[in-house]
Amino acid sequence: MIMNRIADVFFIFIILITLLIFKTCDYITIFQLIPFVINESFVFGGISFNLITLFSLFIFIGGVGKSAQIGLHT
Repeated sequence: MIMNRIADVFFIFIILITLLIFKTCDYITIFQLIPFVINESFVFGGISFNLITLFSLFIFIGGVGKSAQIGLHT
């Protein structure tokens, strides 16, 4: 049950990041805009993260948490 809550948090983060970067949640629009933001980065705590990498990582963690894969289920 805890993993579902953590996955929900990551999905909320990804929705907010999507709205911040692309100003929409429509997949077709997002896929068309990716070439324009491929080199954009986000600085947090003095560390620079590529936005597309962060986007992909949060979707992956949220999906794995929701499906409760081995190593993340309780």
